[in-house]
Order: sequence, then structure tokens, then C-alpha cells
Amino acid sequence: MPHLEELSSQLGKDLGMRQKSQFKALKLLLCNLFIQGQRKVMVSRKKQPLGGKRYNPLGIGYSSIISSLDALESNGYIVQELGDFDENKRTTMMPTDKLLQWFENTEWSDEGIDKRVGTYITLRKAKKDNGKQSYIDYEDTDYSKWLSEEIKQYDQLLSNSRIVLLNDDGTEDREFKKFTIQRKFIRHKHQGENTEFAYGGRMPGPWVNLSSELRKNITIDGQPTIELDRDASHLNAMYQVITGAPYPYDDDPYYIIVDGYPVPRHIAKNFSTFMQGSNSVLGTAHSVINHYKYEALKVKNPKAKDIKKHEEYIEFKKKVKSTDIAKAILSKHPKIAKYYNNGKIYGDFISCWESDIVFEVVMELTKREIPCLTIYDSFIVPIQYKELVDNMKDVTPYINRRVLSEEVFNIDNYNDN
Repeated sequence: MPHLEELSSQLGKDLGMRQKSQFKALKLLLCNLFIQGQRKVMVSRKKQPLGGKRYNPLGIGYSSIISSLDALESNGYIVQELGDFDENKRTTMMPTDKLLQWFENTEWSDEGIDKRVGTYITLRKAKKDNGKQSYIDYEDTDYSKWLSEEIKQYDQLLSNSRIVLLNDDGTEDREFKKFTIQRKFIRHKHQGENTEFAYGGRMPGPWVNLSSELRKNITIDGQPTIELDRDASHLNAMYQVITGAPYPYDDDPYYIIVDGYPVPRHIAKNFSTFMQGSNSVLGTAHSVINHYKYEALKVKNPKAKDIKKHEEYIEFKKKVKSTDIAKAILSKHPKIAKYYNNGKIYGDFISCWESDIVFEVVMELTKREIPCLTIYDSFIVPIQYKELVDNMKDVTPYINRRVLSEEVFNIDNYNDN
């Protein structure tokens, strides 16, 4: 709003700013600090371009962000905690009492701030540039135009809903507001017509990094919620796309026995998941052990359950060969077996099948004006819609919205070269 523009500009002048780019960066930082209240806000100080108009509609440069952060800190308005690249730790900023008092004195309000949406779809390179993800401007297609409109309707429904995380005592921890939902795709070399947006496609919201326990405390429009997972989501997505229907039998699709030993479910699930983007059974085995090691040994403050899973896998490996576990998965699922172990590109293609099916559910709920938050392959909805979503999440079909030809699904066309 104009009065907040004027207040921000005056603060910038008081901080010694002279360039228009610095004023734009300052306003961006102030809006995010106000929206988040007294919480830490992640912010990047990386000296790299912030993207084209789709990703950076205000045209703000990294130097303006850095100088604005430092000016706010040196004048006592924020506290910065610098990140660490080696530890994959992002820089955070947090308002001081001085800034909070300034917001109060100058009568800032949620109504005075709007969000500007650059794009509802992002596209990044498959390979990082100097260890950093690189986003790409793209030309719209019929599919991206259709998808953007569908995400816009979903985004507006969530924006008009009050999404709150409660503390265990029922008090309000935070409200999720002024965010934008995007689907995030990965660019691989084209494998056929209409494949520009056919890899990846996940749709993370600001609640995605909350633990499963914390997510139980989310309310939507004052109503308690429940989180509902798709059954064997990745594997079932393969069945739905390849056969037209989910896994057809009554048993657990991850239940396998090797040399007389039932394989713990988390082990079978990891093998199934990693085989989707691996090149071989042996490569899958390496990926699985590296995953367990990372979660249990290399992250700071590993979870007790991840340490236990790692120990269980180490012990189970003494009884059976890792490659035999992978082979048992393939034997259990002959209808989709050949679609495993076809490399990273095909693995990202399979991931998109799952995200497409999840989005089909989201679109149907949006049409019914039922707000729904997604956590990759699960849905958080007001508890009164539990039965409805339970009946939808596993049987909603895959629809070939991109009009992909059968040739695009042909595994012989894929490699990692």
C-alpha cells in the first residue's frame, strides 16, 4: 500500500540507501519480516543472480539484498545468523524489538501487504552449477498455461483459508500466509514432444519441513486436520500409469521374503524407491546403504528412528545379499519390473507420475472448495473430509494431460548420457 511504500522509503533513507534497487530489496525484506512476526526467516546471501522475471519479478539483485541486510543489522533492526555452505545451513534474519516497535508505530498490517506471483511453475537444471541449483526461464506451452491456471485457483483457495500451526497447549505458534504454491520441475534433454514439464513436479508448501508430529497441530479455518498418505505411493503410481489401475492384490506391495527372511518394510520400500532412478540392481544397493548412513550418521542430531533403521539394515545385510532384495522386488512386480533401473531421467519421469496423480486429487478438492495441504504423497485436510479423501487418494487415475505419446514412455529412449 502507498503509505507502507513511503514508510519503507523513509527508513531506507535513514539507513543511508541511495539506489532504487536497495529500496526494492529493503521493502521485500521488511514485508517478509513483518509477515513472520518474531520468527527467524531464511534468506540467501549467495552472490549469484536471483533469476529472470518469472522467478524475480521485482528485478532485485543479490548485492542489494546483502547491503540491505547489513544496513538493517548495523542499525539494530535485525539479527543475522550467517549460513554455512559446508553444513548446508542457510542464513537467517530475525527482527529485533526495535524493528517490531517500528512496525507498531507505523501501523503496518497484513492488509497493507500483497504478494506478487512471478510463476506457479519453476524449471531448474538437472545438474547444479558450482553446487547450486540453477533455475531456467522457459517458454510457455499449452500444458504450462493450463497448469498455471489450475495452481492459481488452488493457491487462491489456500490464501483465503486460515492455516495455523498450534503449540501443544493450543496456543498459536504461527499462521501460514502470503505464500505462493508452485510445482517444481526438472529440465532434462527432451525425450519427445511435450516433455518440457514431465520430470519432477513436486509441490512443496511452507509446512513441508515440519515434522510429522508437528503437522498434527495444523488447523485449517479453525478445524483440526488429519494427514492421509497414499498407499505405497511411488510404486502404485507406476501401476496406475503402466497398467491403468493401482496394485491389484490385497497384500502389502512392499512385503517380500528373501531366503526365508521377511524383509523389514522400510528396507523393501527404500529399494523400490531407489530402483526407480538407478541404473542397476547393484547401483540401487549402493544408494540404499548410503541413504541409511546419511540419515543416521551424517546429519546433525539424527532421529532415533533413523539410527534404529540403519542398525536394522546393517544386521539384515548379514543374512541376505542386498542385490537379492532388489531382485525380489522385481520378481514381486513383473508388470512394472522393466520400468525400474533405467537411470536418473526415467526416475524423475516416474516421480512426475506420482506428483501428477497427487495434483489430480488436489484439483478435485479445489473444485469442491476443500482446502488441502500436500506433503509430497500425503494430504492434510480438515478432519471432516477424511472419508472423502480416503476414498479418492488411491484410486484417482493418472491422466495424460501433456498428451505424451507412447514412445515417450519407452524405456529404450532413456539414458543418462
